[in-house]
Amino acid sequence: MPSSNEQISMKSAAFIAIKSLAYISQSPEEISKFMALTGIEGSDIIRLKENLKFLGGVLDFLTSDESLLLAFCSSENISPEGVEAARIQLLGSQ
Repeated sequence: MPSSNEQISMKSAAFIAIKSLAYISQSPEEISKFMALTGIEGSDIIRLKENLKFLGGVLDFLTSDESLLLAFCSSENISPEGVEAARIQLLGSQ
């Protein structure tokens, strides 16, 4: 995976975000936190899963919790820098 200073394609960034959404969804505690923080419901997730800004928000949530980020990275063999590069690609350099 590229470092956060490298470019990543939008397709790759979206793929990482979708994998992270699936990972978060496996934990009732984490998906509840995500929905409470964002104010969305389960049906919204299904509808928004192809929205690039939403996917960037998923990565924002993931990167805001280091232990969650590291667990995801370990399970998916993705570097934290790769996740950050994907987040930047989806949201811009906010």
